[in-house]
Amino acid sequence: MDHSETLKTIDDFSIATVHTVSKGKGVVLWLHGITEGKDEYLRFFKDGAEYLGEKGIDSLRIDFRGHGESSGTSLEFSIIGQMLDVECALDYLLRYYRTTSTQLHLVGCSFGAPPAIYAAIRHPEIIKSIVLICPVLSYRRTFLEPETEWTKSIFNKRTLAELQKTKKLFVNDDFPIGIQLVEEMRIIEPEVAIRKVKQEIVLIHGDADSMVPFNVSKDIAKVVPKVQLIAISGMDHGFMDEGDETGTDRKSIDNKKQIYSIIAERCA
Repeated sequence: MDHSETLKTIDDFSIATVHTVSKGKGVVLWLHGITEGKDEYLRFFKDGAEYLGEKGIDSLRIDFRGHGESSGTSLEFSIIGQMLDVECALDYLLRYYRTTSTQLHLVGCSFGAPPAIYAAIRHPEIIKSIVLICPVLSYRRTFLEPETEWTKSIFNKRTLAELQKTKKLFVNDDFPIGIQLVEEMRIIEPEVAIRKVKQEIVLIHGDADSMVPFNVSKDIAKVVPKVQLIAISGMDHGFMDEGDETGTDRKSIDNKKQIYSIIAERCA
């Protein structure tokens, strides 16, 4: 059963959520990527919540500030703001289940990966597992010194120079980000923070990701013992097979099912 909740953050943003309640064998907090929302691209998170619900696992999906039905604009979206949104969601889950013994699990996709990492560091006693999908693990290598052609088209000398003048940088036609977010990218280092996580972390990343560099996940998995990399051959960003923009190809569907199965195993 799904029900909507609006949460209030400590800095007074309203966060829209959908809480899927089943048998309460555990609960997954889903953290979406930039420009997306609580359903994620092509219903990736919504379908995942339904999949887990059939197995008796609850879900909480949220819109980060500046996204979806939450308050704020894209220019107010920030990495620190994401962290505060996650804290608000975790506080709600602890109050709802009324016990710290409830198994809490984090799933972060793309830009939703770093706040999952920092939440895991802050709450090792309540967060039991972390699964990160096509994760942004280095703001430098993903955005500031981009390694993919898609990101190079957005973050380059011209657009960064314009940012200094206009205080805006467009991730897409409808989603400008502000200078605060870019400055946070220069300071915050999830590739360093991930070494402090006490829980096991599973990275699921396609080796054909055209947006977030697969090699970052590969490099981190080599040097951080608690990180397990599950590389999916031919998978682009998200769960889609390379060249599939609708997510309906057989390989894309298989990727999706594999990812859901991995998450469910961590919740067992």
